[in-house]
Amino acid sequence: MSYQNLLETVSPGKPVFDIKYGILSAPVRHCFMLGTIWKLKQQNPALSDISVLEIGTWLGASALSFAQGLEEHNASRGAITCVDAWAAFFDEEKNSDDVHKNMQAMLSSDIAYNIFLHNIKTLPETILCQHFKGRSGDILPMLRPGQFDVIFIDADHTYAPVKKDILNAIPLVKDGGIICGDDLNLQLSQCDADLAKRSGDKDFILDPKTGRKFHPGVTLAVAEIFGEAAAFGGFWAIQKDGKGWKVPSYKGMPVIYPRHLPQSALEAAKDHMKDIVIK
Repeated sequence: MSYQNLLETVSPGKPVFDIKYGILSAPVRHCFMLGTIWKLKQQNPALSDISVLEIGTWLGASALSFAQGLEEHNASRGAITCVDAWAAFFDEEKNSDDVHKNMQAMLSSDIAYNIFLHNIKTLPETILCQHFKGRSGDILPMLRPGQFDVIFIDADHTYAPVKKDILNAIPLVKDGGIICGDDLNLQLSQCDADLAKRSGDKDFILDPKTGRKFHPGVTLAVAEIFGEAAAFGGFWAIQKDGKGWKVPSYKGMPVIYPRHLPQSALEAAKDHMKDIVIK
């Protein structure tokens, strides 16, 4: 029996995320993926088919969150393009913890890719979802400039790859569109900047200034290219404004929890949301 047939037997017509590391980042961030679609519609009610590019997809949780945003705020109209190599990429000497080992195993065996394929089959027929299996550095330069309303970046979190993904994304976003991403746990102004600058090749480290763990590569790349960004629980966003960039306001955003979150992730998201000021 193929992976696809097995998954359809185990979870017919329903996405599979209730597994270890099915939802990798803080679940509350998914609320802001839906909120990004809301933001665009608030800004331009005449906007019809919204196009989303996702760089780094894993099992498809964020793709389903953006799809729910399209359902809630755009009458289920839009398109999502997912880009991921679905191949092992961590430096195992620098990232030897349980999370990274399990991710490497799932990527090396095609388990992650097959779960993704199963999960996107659950999207409404009115939402087009296509994917490109390959390195973002190879695929993004081949895409047509200025075609996406939203670009979400959540691939390799070390400095050089994050910076490359952002720079490759910039020509692809429409004016007024939003580039956003995951895992901006601390902005450069909040952390030990010298440590961050020395640690860009590491995925996740402890910041002695705040006592919190963060991804120095994401922090450095976002700060270097955009300066400060809007940030909510690790989700970050910046909006194209003519030839420049501005920090978008999410004030008034309706808080909607994605229905595909497992119960434990849903509870974590609700608890985390209590500490977030939406502005």
